[in-house]
Amino acid sequence: MKARAMIWGKILMVVAGCLLLLTGAPAAEDQPKEVLLGGITALSGPAAPWGIGMQNTWQMAVDDINNGGWWWQKKGFTVDGQKYNWKLTVYDHAFDAAKAVSAANRLISRDGVKYIFAFDGGMIKAFQPISERAKVLTVAYASPGKDYINPQNFYTWMYGVDCIAAVIFYPWLEKNTAYKRIAILEPDHWTGHTTAEASRFGISKTQLEIVFDEYFPPDTTDFYPILTRIIKTKPDLIDIGNVDPAARALFVKQAREMGFKGPMYLITPDIANLKSVAGWENCEGLYFLPYEIELTPGQKHIEKVYIERYGEENWIGSLAYLLWDFAFWLTQAIEEAGSFDTTAVCNHLEKMKLKSVFGEPAYFAGQGYYGINRMPLYPYNVCQVQKGQLVQVITGAYADYLK
Repeated sequence: MKARAMIWGKILMVVAGCLLLLTGAPAAEDQPKEVLLGGITALSGPAAPWGIGMQNTWQMAVDDINNGGWWWQKKGFTVDGQKYNWKLTVYDHAFDAAKAVSAANRLISRDGVKYIFAFDGGMIKAFQPISERAKVLTVAYASPGKDYINPQNFYTWMYGVDCIAAVIFYPWLEKNTAYKRIAILEPDHWTGHTTAEASRFGISKTQLEIVFDEYFPPDTTDFYPILTRIIKTKPDLIDIGNVDPAARALFVKQAREMGFKGPMYLITPDIANLKSVAGWENCEGLYFLPYEIELTPGQKHIEKVYIERYGEENWIGSLAYLLWDFAFWLTQAIEEAGSFDTTAVCNHLEKMKLKSVFGEPAYFAGQGYYGINRMPLYPYNVCQVQKGQLVQVITGAYADYLK
């Protein structure tokens, strides 16, 4: 009897186990598979405030997709009947081209990544021969330069208008203010040169006059000598578009100390550095491109989640909105193309109608400037600091010169 009871006990355990498999957790093949999404950015060095903010926002977007968040509204994505989730892997290039190349090699050769988000055009240009040869779809979170966004680099995309917003800003400035004389100052590296070129392009669409146009060594902290020369040209506005956050805040502080009271032009402003280093009272009159006060529901959501996760003192402002959309566009293109093949994904992505946190319509353009549609256009907003408050002075503009 005892032996029979033991046998029946074992049978019941087996039956219970089978029932658990049938009615409990889903089978292994129904579990989402992970797909790597690579990131290469500055997590250290002078551009770290941008780079860390990028990593934070990319992770927020990935989590939204994986967890069925407010923006994506379903868990993961499906290709050929299989569910997938993203896994974000980010490497630090510390604004060093050799480190950027090393990071790209690790992501492509060791990790098998097919999609990379990367910061700074100079870093991207350094590893672009590797990524293009491997047909890796690369999204450039960088100033848009024709030397790396062009028909020869089919797999490289831009995240947004960035410094090419000069074609929006300068025609507006001419029409809406009495400013005539513009000084341009950028760091002497790839990003600085590309941004200065974009400002010249925007100014060329106007009758404004460039009275100063120079570069400075990227490690500069003493701007007094160059400010002496700038102020002698009597500019109405100083364009310091893509100067690194820490250096830019120092420049603003020193410019005010030297007596310059006019406005300045800043791309993707780092508010925390401006407040702590320059002093908010010294930021009066500054133009922030892009910047939004009249937020869309998507922008409100991003700001809320970012501050909850990383703290209000680390909020990166409109840069977070610029960093948000592309993870969703890429995921949608993969799902709709039904393939991870990057050629198929690029071909589909180029023709998509886009959903953007900036509003609609949104679509890929750039043929008129780059010879290929690789830059998303969407409503663009600009703010100015007026009496200590940020006031939206341009709302819903499009960079039509880029079409």
